[in-house]
Amino acid sequence: MQDITYFGEHLLPGQIGHLCLLTGFVFAILSAYAYSRQSRITDGSVQWLSLGRWSFGIHSVATIGTIGTLFYIMLNRYYEYQYAWAHVSDDLPFAYIFSAFWEDQPGSFLLWAFWHVILGLILIRKAGQWEAPVLVVMAALQAFILSMLLGLYLMPGNDDLKIGYNPFMLLRDTMDAPIFSNADYLQLITGKGLNPLLQNYWNTIHPPTLFLGFASTSVPFAYAMAALAKRDFTGWLKPVLPWALFNGAILGIGILMGSAWAYEALSFGGYWAWDPVENMSLVPWIVLVAGIHTNLIARSTGHSIKTTLVFYALALILILFSTFLTRSGVLQDSSVHAFTELGLEWQLVIFILFFIGWFIWRYVRVVRKIPVKETEEATGSREFWMFIGSLVLFFSALLITFTTSIPVYNKLADALGWIMGQDMSSWHRSMPVDPITHYNRYQFWIAVFIGVLSGFAIYLRYTRSLIEERLTAFVTRLGIHILIAGILTFLTWWWLDYSGWAFHILALASWFTVTANADYLIFFLRGRMAQGAATISHIGFGLMIIGIMASGLKKQHISQNRFAMEGLLNQEMIDRNVLLFKDSPLYINGYEVTYLSDTLVGHTRTYEIAYVQRNEAGEIIDRFTVHPNILFDKDFTKQAASNPSTKRYLTKDVFSHIAGLPNEQADIERAKIKEDSLRYLMMMIRPTEQDTLEDLVVKLDRWDATGTHPDYEAEIGDQIVTARLLMNRIDEDSFVVAMPMIVLRDNLVFSYPAKVDRKGAKVRLNDQVFEGYLTPDDSLSYRPVVLGLNESFDYEGYRITLSGFDKSPEHPQFQAEETDIAVAAQLTITRGTPETFREVQEPIFLIRDNQPYNIKSYSPATGIHCRFVKLDPDNGNITLWMAKQPDFNGMVIEVAPNFEREDYIVLETILFPGINLFWLGGILLMAGLGLGAWYRRTSNRAA
Repeated sequence: MQDITYFGEHLLPGQIGHLCLLTGFVFAILSAYAYSRQSRITDGSVQWLSLGRWSFGIHSVATIGTIGTLFYIMLNRYYEYQYAWAHVSDDLPFAYIFSAFWEDQPGSFLLWAFWHVILGLILIRKAGQWEAPVLVVMAALQAFILSMLLGLYLMPGNDDLKIGYNPFMLLRDTMDAPIFSNADYLQLITGKGLNPLLQNYWNTIHPPTLFLGFASTSVPFAYAMAALAKRDFTGWLKPVLPWALFNGAILGIGILMGSAWAYEALSFGGYWAWDPVENMSLVPWIVLVAGIHTNLIARSTGHSIKTTLVFYALALILILFSTFLTRSGVLQDSSVHAFTELGLEWQLVIFILFFIGWFIWRYVRVVRKIPVKETEEATGSREFWMFIGSLVLFFSALLITFTTSIPVYNKLADALGWIMGQDMSSWHRSMPVDPITHYNRYQFWIAVFIGVLSGFAIYLRYTRSLIEERLTAFVTRLGIHILIAGILTFLTWWWLDYSGWAFHILALASWFTVTANADYLIFFLRGRMAQGAATISHIGFGLMIIGIMASGLKKQHISQNRFAMEGLLNQEMIDRNVLLFKDSPLYINGYEVTYLSDTLVGHTRTYEIAYVQRNEAGEIIDRFTVHPNILFDKDFTKQAASNPSTKRYLTKDVFSHIAGLPNEQADIERAKIKEDSLRYLMMMIRPTEQDTLEDLVVKLDRWDATGTHPDYEAEIGDQIVTARLLMNRIDEDSFVVAMPMIVLRDNLVFSYPAKVDRKGAKVRLNDQVFEGYLTPDDSLSYRPVVLGLNESFDYEGYRITLSGFDKSPEHPQFQAEETDIAVAAQLTITRGTPETFREVQEPIFLIRDNQPYNIKSYSPATGIHCRFVKLDPDNGNITLWMAKQPDFNGMVIEVAPNFEREDYIVLETILFPGINLFWLGGILLMAGLGLGAWYRRTSNRAA
């Protein structure tokens, strides 16, 4: 193919970005090598340390340069680049450019790398003697992450053998399309834009927080690797603890924010669905928390050093495994969060295996030298039960991982079958049909155990001798805690009305940990929050469990009315949804709900739904309005997302979302099919008269040469006819107004029908209207008239007076532009003495781009056409062209009398009692971890 010189391409940013990417990759390797050499030096030389620092600094600048360049390309909508074309569009707001940046794998890898850069630079300043062995790991991780973006093909022409996916690839290099034979193809394309589901503020703040959590998991791992390399198995426990607590807080906040996003902006009606990707963010956090507890044990007693090393290593390895699951395409059929496959799965496998192998190699070499206490912990000691709790947390993580990894087992079976030449599909296992029930069944008793243990842990802080000395006081305190927890459990049962002894135990365990830890924080620590970080987290855990019970067990679909919905909804939907017709109240479980209106702004249609709650006497005790919305794709061809709206109370949430729309609104193809299937019947109707079509009564109230319609956008020169029709059924008394419109523009006719949903009809104007009602200008006999201000003339039995001018005219066919010079002549038309008729017409004279235009006025009542064609600036006189419309004898309309209603929505409303306990508990849990990180950090500095 002959080389083409393309117009308008911006190649330099892509070249700079790829150069930065390669530079960052090379200097990450160099930094890892230099730090590795430095970590083996014992004579005090720092030359390798300096090289490692400089290399990491250059790597950092190059990585940030890569990010900045890609963001610049996306911000400027350089669609010649595949990444910009795939993720941004001209109409994408600036706030969502960030969301578009990390929508796909390359951007999220760069976000991960960015946080590693920040953490690495902090470690260079703060790690001290641990800098070299820790930064070896950080730099190696960076090298692997950036390798995912290199886009280097090992064999030209074979796309399967490549290292990484280059985000700076040109669009024309990624697809073979005829459009690229055009040198000016950029004028013909626009961006696909951001997935509408991701156009939410949560997607702007949740991924950066979550990826900071992912990135910070590498710090405890790096310290663990450094401890193995230096064979200093106790010195690392103190500096790593603040980092581990920080990691736990940030990763936990990221997960909690994901739950809030799912609850606030998504429509599955909850905050946690045990989705595989959700699980594989939670599992590393659970293992990390287990590692934090064994870290505390190791610092206090010297026990559990090996376990701490393994837990911190597993936390990172599980993050890498999560990365593999979400980016390899394995979960595309089982998770809504998974990325699309980019062909990097084997590179991701190497990524994981490298760090697994590196840790095992270092661990096996020195495992015999890791100190082990000869005496076991006493079974009554705090550290013993902390270790048991850590093992239970690890067991919880294993259970979740086992089920989540089922798609991986199936892939491994297929790979084994390929090697053996056999079909291994019979070895495949299916994901649970009801994942929520499946996971809850196994995690239930783990929550009970952790709740009880977290409550008793405060008693384990004291020595055996102190407990024996004050046994009565301790037993009394314990009894009070159990009593208060029992009372709260009874109140919880009375509130939630649950059945089953297991739920009583879970509630008792949760309230026990809340009560015991709150007592310890208030009366023993006397509000010293920094020292009570663990206590705050344990209180948060207990409240979270109560919140989960309340919002789960007592979760209620109040959008139910089986009697009213029978025959309108299928059996699957009838217990969860109701069908609401506009302006028709419906009673559902104590609420009177009404679909009031909907408004389309941009690609979002927002619905106004009113709720009224009454007592048994019929008195209003509460009322509120919610505004769920539907987001359509940019072509308005399909419904892209349904965003809920929630009314919040202190003790409950009322969650509402649009579960369904008329097919014609949700899918434009179905709308076309329905329109084509309609049977329109023609009828001639005269002014102020009514006629009957089948059982439909139609009356022409009036007509006009102006008007508006939701789908009409005015242009200069449009000729409009709007009819105001009154319609009802023969057996009904009330009329409904319908205002169909028809427009003649450049010899083309555009029809804008009116839907009369409440009468089950649709009506449009026939284009014959123009023949009898709006005569084309070239068929009219215009007469020129020159007129001065306040002067009058007689025309066709009417007296016409120029009574003034309007310098800010408004007209359906006129949309003012900044450089326009426009003025309307105010013509007062009267008839009779005394006066029996008065009307004002305002034809417009317009100069736009130094060209004169005029927009005529037409009055159906008088039949007078008037054009304002000239304004004499010297004397102020104007020139009008006047014409009379031929007599109008009737209007041809077309009516589809059996039109299915489209003025309805399918509503799902869910009551979530006690959900704020979940959010409060989650916040306290993460706040405790964060407070602990701050306290340990300041304590380390003071020491």
